[in-house]
Amino acid sequence: MRAPDRNLMMSPLNDVPANPVVNLSGYRFVHLEYLPLIQADMHAGLSETGVLGTILIAEEGINVALAGSRTQVSAAREYLDTDERFYDLWLKESVSDIVPFSKLKVRIRHEIIAFDGPDARVQQLARPSAPSIAPENVRQWIESGKDFTLLDTRNTYEIESGTFEHSEHLNIAHFRDFQSAVHKALEAGMLKTDKPIVTFCTGGIRCEKAAPWLIEQGFNEVHQIDGGILNYFEATGGAHWEGDCFVFDDRVEVDKKLTPTGATWCTQCQLTIRPGAQCTCQSSLTAIDRV
Repeated sequence: MRAPDRNLMMSPLNDVPANPVVNLSGYRFVHLEYLPLIQADMHAGLSETGVLGTILIAEEGINVALAGSRTQVSAAREYLDTDERFYDLWLKESVSDIVPFSKLKVRIRHEIIAFDGPDARVQQLARPSAPSIAPENVRQWIESGKDFTLLDTRNTYEIESGTFEHSEHLNIAHFRDFQSAVHKALEAGMLKTDKPIVTFCTGGIRCEKAAPWLIEQGFNEVHQIDGGILNYFEATGGAHWEGDCFVFDDRVEVDKKLTPTGATWCTQCQLTIRPGAQCTCQSSLTAIDRV
């Protein structure tokens, strides 16, 4: 890995960077080896840029959630581009008034999003790919009255913040439960393999696993929303969406303009607390720690 352009680097800052804070999120499925080496190198390199956030790496790829000033995130992008495996990584941008992370963490996992367990990379490579569908096309399908299923692959506490009108969900507490929940939904007749299905999640990473797996289970036509809910908000203004969108960092929720709503999160009832409201549990948690 070559050294990044030092002209773009900044020393780490303990204070909140100048507004607006730029938030980056994205992922890539790519084979990675020598994970401890990548972890150490990446933590050192990104620490020099001053960004904060969490990066997950596994043999199957990388999952990125970072935040900082425009200069800092530009430096982080420059650093990631120095590795051909992460070059031109698509990272969704949004802004906030605060940095929604307290530190920079690079963690090694079996999977960048839990689904298959230790054999995740083998399972993922063996599955057929599921085509993505543009947010504008999803909106057109809804407005034309097309008969299809919008399947929310997220956890129940996320769905409480908002979801599509008339979407289906599986009442799961964790994405690890998705596979068994689909089998139950098929037995109950909630899902049908011969009906077109469009999966969606926050940024798209869960659908990269869920949609191919659904094809593997015999669903005839499966699509995943390109870029997930956040991209749908940006492309369509959140048409036919009710509520806001839960995110796994200290912002807790963003609205259809990708602006933090000011909500907090309760550890006891596992629901968001609206700005100005109080939860009877009177407790809060940094949401990223639940991933």
